[in-house]
Amino acid sequence: MISLYWKIFIGFWFSSLILGVGGVYLSHRLSLQSPSDLQGLTPIKIIDRSVFIARRLPDEIDAWQRQLAENDINLFVVYTGKSPLSRPLFSTEIQALFTALTNTHYSSKSSFSRLRIGRKERSINGQEIQFVLDMPSPNLFKARELISSVGTQLVLGLLASALICYVLARYLTRNIERLSVAARALAKGDLTARAHLTHLSKNDELSNLGHDFNQMASTLEASKKSQNRLVRDISHELRSPLARLQIALEIARQKVNSVQLDRIERESQRLNELISQLLTMPDDGAPLNDTVDLVELIDSIIEDGTIEAEVKGVTLLLKSDYKEALVTAAVEQLHSAFENIIRNAIHYTRNNTKVTISITPHLKNNSAVDVRIIDQGDGVPENEIDHIFEPFYRVDRARNRDTGGYGIGLAIVQRVMARHSGKVNASNTREGLCIGVVLPLSKDH
Repeated sequence: MISLYWKIFIGFWFSSLILGVGGVYLSHRLSLQSPSDLQGLTPIKIIDRSVFIARRLPDEIDAWQRQLAENDINLFVVYTGKSPLSRPLFSTEIQALFTALTNTHYSSKSSFSRLRIGRKERSINGQEIQFVLDMPSPNLFKARELISSVGTQLVLGLLASALICYVLARYLTRNIERLSVAARALAKGDLTARAHLTHLSKNDELSNLGHDFNQMASTLEASKKSQNRLVRDISHELRSPLARLQIALEIARQKVNSVQLDRIERESQRLNELISQLLTMPDDGAPLNDTVDLVELIDSIIEDGTIEAEVKGVTLLLKSDYKEALVTAAVEQLHSAFENIIRNAIHYTRNNTKVTISITPHLKNNSAVDVRIIDQGDGVPENEIDHIFEPFYRVDRARNRDTGGYGIGLAIVQRVMARHSGKVNASNTREGLCIGVVLPLSKDH
């Protein structure tokens, strides 16, 4: 097993070796490519040397041409005493400089990258010689000198070392990043999240940490499934004696009718309702792989609750600013949550009133939808309104044993909304209690 210590140690010395070899190679290549370093000459001195050779050493012009050509400097020569037909052909720019030398002994033309200078000289034997030097501009000479300096090589070394350190850091931390992503997903309730590590870091400290994390996540997932299964099994087991109890009550009622039997019947019904609510607790691992039209969903819930509302003379009124409000959801969970809120509103609103359901854009977030369910009941005391989403919490005045409710319904609603990256809150209005839900709209909306 190669530990992180040895990986960092090897990476450090490997990068140092790369920098050392690279620095030596760069210096060598620059010394070969820089004409000013090779000859110890600046552009002005190269021109002076060319003039000297043309005047004093005309026989050495060919060797001087070859030496300059090796360093990206072209020397073009014309002997005026020769026949025009024997003169070589030049490019348009070079020929223009030779033409200018007919009336003057000096001509020049420069650009950002090249400097071209024409001179007319007479050799010691009286022969007239015209030549044009085509060389890199002084700016490029200076750039080459700058690159070859120690300071510039240091900067290039720092840049190279920064690149090597970046690659090394990514190599060492990519598994940490994957662990972080998996941990955030696990914290949000995705018990299937796992850290998929690369094989390049196999058997080091990070891979061992990732393996331990995946084992922990698997244990949590198994524990959660076992817990849910236990709740379901207990609830189902409790229903069997409840069913027998209700049958026994019916038989007893045929023989005698008493207040005590009525009390037993009410308590058994409440226990049966409590078990039903426990069985509807949302599965936090259920995938959100459906796209739901919230307007259509709530409209169907209202349609199903109309019969229950008509018994109390309650009107269900839907107001929507959307024709279609798409959200990403687990359909059954979202349907159960809104059905719970609307049925509660029907239950607690006064007879012959209305329950208003509004669907509007969120005021502070255009990519979210705001749903409000307002009844016309007695509301909730302000000092208790923050507790109604807690499991098994009941408000004595508004939600006691006689009026129904076990404090599970709104706790389920809060879990469902959190599962869908939404929020739920309660507030008192002049009409009654308002339950507000904020859900993010689907990206396809």
